Amino acid sequence: MQLAARSASCEPYGAPIEGAEFTQLMDRLGPFEAAPRLAVAVSGGRDSLALCLLAKDWAARRGGEIIAVTVDHGLRPESSAEAGLVGRWMVALGIAHHTLRWDAPDQLRGVEAAARHARYTLLESFCRAQGVLHLLVGHHRSDQDETREMRRARGSGPVGRAGMAAIREMSWVRVLRPLLAVPRDRITATLWKRGQDWIEDPSNQDVRFERARLRSRKDNSAGMEKLHEPGAARVAHERAAAALAARAVGLHPAGFAVLDIHALCQGPKEISSTVLANAITCVSGGVYPPRGARLDRLWAHLAQNELNGARTLGGCIIRPGGPGKIIVLRELSGVHAPIARPRSTLTWDERFVASVGGGCGDGYILMPSAGEIFLKSLKLKKV
Repeated sequence: MQLAARSASCEPYGAPIEGAEFTQLMDRLGPFEAAPRLAVAVSGGRDSLALCLLAKDWAARRGGEIIAVTVDHGLRPESSAEAGLVGRWMVALGIAHHTLRWDAPDQLRGVEAAARHARYTLLESFCRAQGVLHLLVGHHRSDQDETREMRRARGSGPVGRAGMAAIREMSWVRVLRPLLAVPRDRITATLWKRGQDWIEDPSNQDVRFERARLRSRKDNSAGMEKLHEPGAARVAHERAAAALAARAVGLHPAGFAVLDIHALCQGPKEISSTVLANAITCVSGGVYPPRGARLDRLWAHLAQNELNGARTLGGCIIRPGGPGKIIVLRELSGVHAPIARPRSTLTWDERFVASVGGGCGDGYILMPSAGEIFLKSLKLKKV
C-alpha cells in the first residue's frame, strides 16, 4: 500500500473544486429526487475520494445522503487492507461505507475487462438492493482522453471515439460521471485543501495493462491534446441510429428481435451496422456490441439480400424470418437452461421470472430457453 504525501500548499496543482462548481456539474446530470440518496464508488484513489467528499456536501445541502462503496477485487495482496483503510476514512467523515468482494476465477484471461465487468455488476446489484438510483464514479478528463485514444487506435466508430458518456443508464441504476471534464490536477488540489490522504494504486503504472502503457508514453499529454472533441459526432450518430432502429427493428416480449432488411439497409452503412450490432447486443444481453470484419460481412450479406441460412454473431443466431425480414435470437449454446423444482420461482433465460407449478411431482424440471421455444415454433409454422 502506498499513501500519497500531502503538502501545505496546493498551488502547483491548480484550483480546487468548490461546492458551487460541483453543483453545476451535478445539475447537468439531473434530475434528482428532493432528498437524493447516492452511491459513490470509492477505491481509495484520489479521484474517487475527491468525488466522495464533494458529493457528501452536495447531498447534505439537499437533505440527502451518500453511501460509499468499495469493490475489493482481491487481485493484489494489499487490496483487503486498502478497503479497510477506506472504510476507516469514511467512518471518520461520517459516511456510510460498504465493501463488496469479488472472488476472481483461478484461471482468468483479460483481467482488466473481467474486473471492470465484475465491479459494475456488484455495484449495480448493491444499488438495486439499497434502492439507490444514482451511482457516481470518479472518471476525469485524463481518463476520458485515454479512452478516446485507445478506441481511436482500435478503429472505433464515432460512438466509441467519443469516449465515456457522462450518464450511463443501466438496468437498475444511473451511472454518473460528474468529473469527466475536470483535469486531474484540480482533483488533487481538492484533496490537499481538505487534508485528505489517498492511496496510489501500483497497477496504474503496470505496463501489462493498456491504459498504463498509454500513460507511460512521453508524448502522451501532447498527443491527447490534439484529439478533436468528438461528442457532437456521437450525438448525431446516436440520433440517426435511434431513428433508423425505430423504423427497422421490432422487439418481441419473448426476447428476440425482427429486423426489416430494406429499412435497415436504406441508411448509411455506418448507421445501419450500428443498429444491427445494437440489436444483437440487446438480444444476447452482452456488454459490448459486435464489431469488425464479422459484423461487416453480415451487414454485406443483408444489404445484398444474400442471407440464405442461419449465422451466428455476438451470442445470437441471425436467420431469415420471412420475405425481407431477419430474426435475431439468443444462441442456444450461450443460454443456461436452469433446472427448476416444482412450486418454485426462478430467473429463466436470464431475462424472465418463471413460476413453476406443482403438478409434476417432486422431481426437477430442465427448462428450455425462450430462444429454443421460439425456434421450435418457427419449425412448426414452417416460416
